[in-house]
Amino acid sequence: MLRFDLNVLWTVIDLLILYFLLKKFLFGRVHKILDQRAKDIEKSYTDAEKAQNDANALKTQYEDTIKSIDDEKKKAADEARAKANVEYDRIVDSAKADADKIINDARAKAAAETTDQKHKAEEDIVEMVKDAAARIAEAEDDDKMYDAFLKKVSANKDKKD
Repeated sequence: MLRFDLNVLWTVIDLLILYFLLKKFLFGRVHKILDQRAKDIEKSYTDAEKAQNDANALKTQYEDTIKSIDDEKKKAADEARAKANVEYDRIVDSAKADADKIINDARAKAAAETTDQKHKAEEDIVEMVKDAAARIAEAEDDDKMYDAFLKKVSANKDKKD
């Protein structure tokens, strides 16, 4: 059978007293420290979540700013390209007008020169014919007259070249 001893009773009483003392002085403080740590950890998680949300908001704002800058850059490039095309068309039209004027001036000058050349040639021919007619009237011999005419024509031809 089981023997119940007075030592066992005192050990149980000592253990109960020790338990109540530890509960009152130690466990309360330990629970208080553990609760404080749990609150600190919860606060750290809350702060981290807030910081993450702030970072995401800043990232969104940054991406929106970058997108608007890209849109503005594209718009500015399109406007510059349109202005450049207008300026290009204006310059090309001006160059065509200048080229047409130069061509027309050259044609007019060539026509005037051709007309002058024709008049000069007609005058030379008239002179030669007059000279030939005068020689025929004075000429004694047809062969001499023909040779003199050819020499004169050759001399006039050399002058023109």
